[in-house]
Amino acid sequence: KPSSPKTIITITYVLGMYAKWLQEQGIVSDDNLYQMIQSLDKKLLWKKAKPNAKKKFISHEQYQRVIKDIATYEEYNALYYELLFACIYHGVYSDDLSVLKNLRKSDIQDDGMVTLREDNDHTYKLKVPEKLATDLKKLADINVWERRNRFGICKVDMRGVYSDSVFKIENRSTASNDSYKFTYYAKLRKIAKEYLEYSLLPLQLYTAGIMHRIKVELEKNDIPLEEAFADNSRNRMAHLIIQKELIRCNSSIEIGNFRELVKGHLDSF
Repeated sequence: KPSSPKTIITITYVLGMYAKWLQEQGIVSDDNLYQMIQSLDKKLLWKKAKPNAKKKFISHEQYQRVIKDIATYEEYNALYYELLFACIYHGVYSDDLSVLKNLRKSDIQDDGMVTLREDNDHTYKLKVPEKLATDLKKLADINVWERRNRFGICKVDMRGVYSDSVFKIENRSTASNDSYKFTYYAKLRKIAKEYLEYSLLPLQLYTAGIMHRIKVELEKNDIPLEEAFADNSRNRMAHLIIQKELIRCNSSIEIGNFRELVKGHLDSF
């Protein structure tokens, strides 16, 4: 059950190496098996595998629906869940999620400009929607986590790296520095399970947001998404649009690797 064109390339490569080994060991007398594997139409294989492959990303319409559903149906802590999901989609992301842990009210400007800080001391600025910035400031003022118990609602104190931290976590004696990342992952898994019905990693959510913004800019320049991400695309404007958004979001991934990441899933966006 390959999940992407890259997976198929990897599988056929491994099978090809196995065929070569069989020939070297004298188990087969010629390279017919190797040549047969090399001649497989990988695009056709992906076309057949794709309907059964797990979804990896979300469309902008799905993103909007999830945000609306959280606000409508989440009985407790809806703002926290909504903003955690929205932040990553709008580019507030690092591999260790430390930019979320270190996000504080004093780093958020009214115009949507946010100062982001990674644990490795790297600091950069990112523009997010003004409404998101306003809501993040509201969340920074909330210091309790609500949960249901048999007596009604239980309110648990929360703590953050700073007194004005946005994404605080429950204040427990066993909490460690890694507790922030684990807490964010757990809450994102809950969102995906209840509102998407398939798993969605933070990187995939972040990538989906990047792809939406790239698509918007491509449309402004009358460039089809398929053309911009085609194999060996020579469209200079498309290259610059993709590059600009990756740099804006502080993504360390190279354009070629980014293309591979979304290749075969363009219809998701």
